[in-house]
Amino acid sequence: MASGKVLGLAIGPEGGEALSREAVATANFVEGMGLEGDKKFGRSSGRQVNLLSKHSYEWFERNFGRELSLPGGFGENVVIDAIDPNWLDLGQRIQVGEAILQVTTPRSPCAGFTEHVDGHKVSHFVGHVGVMCAVVQGGTVRVGDVAALLDE
Repeated sequence: MASGKVLGLAIGPEGGEALSREAVATANFVEGMGLEGDKKFGRSSGRQVNLLSKHSYEWFERNFGRELSLPGGFGENVVIDAIDPNWLDLGQRIQVGEAILQVTTPRSPCAGFTEHVDGHKVSHFVGHVGVMCAVVQGGTVRVGDVAALLDE
């Protein structure tokens, strides 16, 4: 079973910019709803949590010559290492701390995202912005917790 660690957690406060996220040390994931306190909490059945790999941050720095603030620089909620979510199968389950997430769809970059990171073209970011997940088991997640792929 592939595993890594949770490197960062971020929550978007209500009323903030669309991609704005604030780093937190601990987050409460609620089954079927998302991250408690996040502006998207309870608004979608399948796009509750954006899961991203540190590889996306490394790719960005190599290609654009600057760093984004981790976590939240990509507008994501969870950053992990050792596992690249961009290559996971739809339906794959991932345990992060006490919570279990299920991959529902690749995340699609948009013009707003590209502007947020001062990018050049939306197409540059395809395959580098993580996946959207549903929370299928709630629980507490802390920075440093294990992130592990679960067998189907």
